[in-house]
Amino acid sequence: MTTGRDGFPGYPRLDPPPRGVRVYGGHVGISLTRVDLSGADDRAALTAFLTSNTFPFHVRVRPTVAQVENDIRAGSWDGDDVETFWIDDERDGRVGVIRLEDLQDATVTVDLRLADGARGRGFGSAALSAATHLVFSHHRGVIRFEGQTRDDNVAMRRVFERCGWVLEAHYRDGWPVEGGDPLASVAYSVLRRDWASGSTTPVPRGPEVTLRGELRCADAAEAQRVRAHLAEHIALTRAEPGCLSFDVDPTDTDGVWSVSERFVDEAAFDAHQRRVAASTWGRETAGIQRFYVIHGRALDADALIATAWAAEETLLHPAVRSNPRELNRLLDPEFVEVGQSGRRWTRDGIVAALGDEPGTDSSPLVEERESRLVGPDTVLLTYLLRFENRVSRRSSLWRCDPTPRCLFHQGTPVD
Repeated sequence: MTTGRDGFPGYPRLDPPPRGVRVYGGHVGISLTRVDLSGADDRAALTAFLTSNTFPFHVRVRPTVAQVENDIRAGSWDGDDVETFWIDDERDGRVGVIRLEDLQDATVTVDLRLADGARGRGFGSAALSAATHLVFSHHRGVIRFEGQTRDDNVAMRRVFERCGWVLEAHYRDGWPVEGGDPLASVAYSVLRRDWASGSTTPVPRGPEVTLRGELRCADAAEAQRVRAHLAEHIALTRAEPGCLSFDVDPTDTDGVWSVSERFVDEAAFDAHQRRVAASTWGRETAGIQRFYVIHGRALDADALIATAWAAEETLLHPAVRSNPRELNRLLDPEFVEVGQSGRRWTRDGIVAALGDEPGTDSSPLVEERESRLVGPDTVLLTYLLRFENRVSRRSSLWRCDPTPRCLFHQGTPVD
C-alpha cells in the first residue's frame, strides 16, 4: 500500500477500492470502508441505516425498507459507476454513509448522509475530505467532484466550504420535495487541479449586473434628442456580447423613459458604459437626468448614494417643487416630513403647500454632506442647507428601488 496526499493510505490509481476493505483512515479518526452489497450483512446494515435515520434535506426524508431494497436491486448503491462507503470513526464506530456516483464520467457526484446522532460533530467534513482524496486518487479521468444540496441546508453548505469546495450554481425550484413544492438548490465542486495544488480556482463569472430606473427629459428638445438616437442605441447595446437584455420604453409621462438593463457580469457592464460614453447617444444625451439603481457590482453602495443625492437636489429646485406630478414621482405615498416648526406633513399636504410657495432660490447651497446605507436599497442623507437666506440642518431617507422615492424628511433651523 502506498501513502497518499495528506497522509491517507492509498491504493494504486485506477484500482477500485475493494469491497469490505478499509481504504482511508488517518489522524482525523475517520475511515471509509467499501460497502459490500453482494453479501447479506451489508445489505441488511445499509437498509437498517437508511430506514432508522431521518434525512430532512433529502428527497426522501425517511425511506421505507421496500424503497431501499428496490434501490439496491436497481444498482443505485453499487455498480460500474457507483461506489458506496461506510463512514467509521475510531471512537464512535459507524457514523454514516457516503455514495459516489457517475464514476465513469469526468464529473463525479457525492451523496453524504450522517446518522442522526452524528451530526454537528465534524464527521461530515472529515468524510468529504477523505472521499475527495479517494476520488482523485483512484479515478484518473475525473476532473471535477461535485455535490448538490438544498439551498437551506446550511450544515451541508458549511461542510462543502470547510473542505474548500466552491459554490458554482443556484437552481430555482431545483430540489424535489416529497409531498411539497420544489425548493431552491445549490451546487458546489472541487477541481482535480485545485486538489493537487492546494489552491482554489474562483468561479470566473461574477453575478449579473442589473440596472433599473428612469431617463427624464427636462423639455421637448431633450426628448427629441432621445427619440432621434434611441433606436440605434438599443441596437448597438443588444449586440454587445455581454448584454443579456436591454429595454428603454416610454412611460405615461411625456419625456420620461423606463430603463432596464442586464449584463452577464461587472466587466461586461463596465465595457458597455465605456462604449456608450464615446458614442453618439452618449454625446447627444449628456446632461439629461437619469435616476438609476444598479445591483450586482462593487459600486452598488456608491451608486445608491449618488442616486439619492441627485434626487435630493432635484427636490430643492423651484421648478420641481411647484410641479405636483414631479413631487408625486419623487415622494413616496407614505412620505412624512417634520417641518422646521415641528408640524407633521403628509405627501398630499406638502405637495399642496409647495404648490402655493415653491420658493425662488434655484441655487441652494448644500454643505456638510453625510450619507450611509441603512438597508439594501435605502439611504440616509444629512446636510446643512443654505436656502433663501435661511440655514437649516436637513435629513432625508430615500428608498431607491428602482427609482428614488423619499420616505422621510426633517428640517431644523440653525440660529
